[in-house]
Amino acid sequence: MQTKEFELKKSWHWMLYIDLILPGILFLLAFLIGDSSAGHFLSQLFHSYNLYVLCPIPNFLHWIGIIGLLIPAILLVRAALKKDWADLLVCVGMEGLVLLYFWREWNYELSALLSL
Repeated sequence: MQTKEFELKKSWHWMLYIDLILPGILFLLAFLIGDSSAGHFLSQLFHSYNLYVLCPIPNFLHWIGIIGLLIPAILLVRAALKKDWADLLVCVGMEGLVLLYFWREWNYELSALLSL
């Protein structure tokens, strides 16, 4: 049996991985491990990842949201240069959901579940 190689070819694949899968794994591990030193470390890592890597709303005074603004911009430009309009549309939709997630401050509600 031949196995397929896992590749991130499209921009929306990268956005899904960066915006949902990585923080989802961090959240799930922190939630399952619970109230221990490893659980606190993972919950703080989840919170920091949200603020410094995902957040697309920049706050230059505290260095928050700069990476979260650059990564989607690079991926959107990449999709536009390839003229893959479906990929670009999915990326815009995903980034809109991420923006809504931070604008409505749902990130703090999730962090509260981890007892931060």
